[in-house]
Amino acid sequence: FQEMAKSIDDYLRAQMPVWRERYPGVEKMKVAVMGCIVNGPGESKHADIGISLPGNGEAPSAPVFIDGEKALTLRGPAIAQEFQVLVENYIEKRYGAATTQHSTAPA
Repeated sequence: FQEMAKSIDDYLRAQMPVWRERYPGVEKMKVAVMGCIVNGPGESKHADIGISLPGNGEAPSAPVFIDGEKALTLRGPAIAQEFQVLVENYIEKRYGAATTQHSTAPA
């Protein structure tokens, strides 16, 4: 799980400057990347989007929580990459609407 957590963390840090430019308010977003199947779901519920990664020796299964609700469970070797796509989609949906509204407002 540590490699997956690092991959997700590195991705979020690299993308945040780009997202700040494109999506006003995105810096307030809370992302939880937890490595404990016991405490992870509870912690993830308090984030805007969160994932509870499998521990060592556990099956590659990771519940994802969006706005406090369990949305889906990712499975398999590409959990980190799939979560990154979910984060991108979440940001576009939640913060992209404000950008679109501003750009289409009558002058």
